[in-house]
Amino acid sequence: MTTDVVRIATPADHIAVVELNRPELLNALDEELMAELDVALTRLAGDDDVHVVILTGAGRGFCSGADMSILSVLAESDSTVAMMKDVSRPVMTLHRMPQLTIAAVNGPAAGAGWGLVLACDIRIAASSARFGATFARMGLGPDYGLSKTLPAAVGRDRALELLMSAKIIDAREAEKIGAVSAVVDDARAEALRLATDVVRAPGRTIRSVKRTLRFAETADFACAVDEIEAQAQAELFNHPNFMDVASGWISHVVG
Repeated sequence: MTTDVVRIATPADHIAVVELNRPELLNALDEELMAELDVALTRLAGDDDVHVVILTGAGRGFCSGADMSILSVLAESDSTVAMMKDVSRPVMTLHRMPQLTIAAVNGPAAGAGWGLVLACDIRIAASSARFGATFARMGLGPDYGLSKTLPAAVGRDRALELLMSAKIIDAREAEKIGAVSAVVDDARAEALRLATDVVRAPGRTIRSVKRTLRFAETADFACAVDEIEAQAQAELFNHPNFMDVASGWISHVVG
């Protein structure tokens, strides 16, 4: 890391916390922050000792979306499509991460910021969190994956309503419509508690379960059972440490 706009902490074994660190601007995404975020996530994705990654923001915001400087660059670009692909690299890297990813939404998450939230596997919000896909107010459509992740989370009709109206919703409404799984006083602390529970399982299992669900999402039932699950379970059963882990867990449950 050459700057401090993205900070990485390892509060416990196998857990990494990635913090967006432009608190004075509610962690708005400029070129520097996007580049450093992509570097951080790419590095963690290749670290086999990290099993859970928590994404959060410094200060009172999660991420307010794109910085005005980025909008200016896009507007003046000779190839806006190429620029959009370039600035979207962090959310693509986040989506592809093999680890379980948890968004700890400590405050406002708007536009691309909400895209980062929804690209995580699990979303936990503080009561101070606010969410908005506000592109339409600027004459724009969704990006940072929201055309895919928002309908998947809340349904197509609700996603269209939120995108067209640019409505800002609070944490409780986000929980009600399925955009977050929980609303708590301290999102980072709750995310860390959950991550601590998750990493009791072997890292290979966490990665396998995430991969299995991703493949099964677009498969029919027979394919999910006979191919995707069967292959994944076979790999886990045949791991040399399987019996030690399984017998230890059974002893814990019954004893």
